[in-house]
Amino acid sequence: MKTLVVLVLLSVFSRFANCSALPEVIEIKVGTIPRPPFLAANDMTGAAAEVLAAMNRVQNQFEFILVSVPTKRRIQSLTDGWVDVFMWDNPAWGWKKDSLLLSLPLVANKDVFLALKQEQRDQAFFADLTDKRLVAVHGYYYRFADFITDESRLSKMFDISLVSNEELTIKMLLAKRADIAAVSTITLNWFLLRYPQYRDKLIISERIDSSHERFFLIPKSAPIQAREIDEILATADQQGLLSVIYQRYGLEKADFTGLNRKVVP
Repeated sequence: MKTLVVLVLLSVFSRFANCSALPEVIEIKVGTIPRPPFLAANDMTGAAAEVLAAMNRVQNQFEFILVSVPTKRRIQSLTDGWVDVFMWDNPAWGWKKDSLLLSLPLVANKDVFLALKQEQRDQAFFADLTDKRLVAVHGYYYRFADFITDESRLSKMFDISLVSNEELTIKMLLAKRADIAAVSTITLNWFLLRYPQYRDKLIISERIDSSHERFFLIPKSAPIQAREIDEILATADQQGLLSVIYQRYGLEKADFTGLNRKVVP
């Protein structure tokens, strides 16, 4: 009987010892704004959730937790510690005083113009925007508008309507409430993936308004380093987990094989 008790106690102590020897998983709160196809506005689905799930799957040191952040609280969420890193963003978009590291680019994007197909309408239609009814997104920075976001100033420059999101610009164009819509290739590809019947109704401009990339933005004080995120992304990509996600949401997958990052002073 004594021998049995000793064996049970040894077993219990052994389990405690093994548990205490396991490294503690580090939780990383990842912020992103509700913006399809990255994150649906009404739930926590989208490319962001699936990419983070793939990153959790290929390692056990970190647990990435998705946090939806209102657009106007992006910068505050990171500076005030609501989240540890921010996803699908660009340091040029308001992050002026933050010292950040960037992951490898997650995706590249171009802002282009759309018009409805009509007889004798071609790429020349996009050459002059001043005599067209335009629709764009309120608060977005556009090269054609000299990156001005003030609605009153824009209305003096163009016959322009400003809406709350890019998908609405496409819908207004289809409803013939605008002649030209400004839209990102990310939103356009996502829209046409769901509504392929509209592909033949649209002319996509060869004229590019601007181009940019989206990254993980990582403060130097974050509990994870940019290189660690890069390595996890590369591992998930090598295992074929990212290609299917990008394809599902109409995104062009970036190259995750390099390990070069930029520092934002």
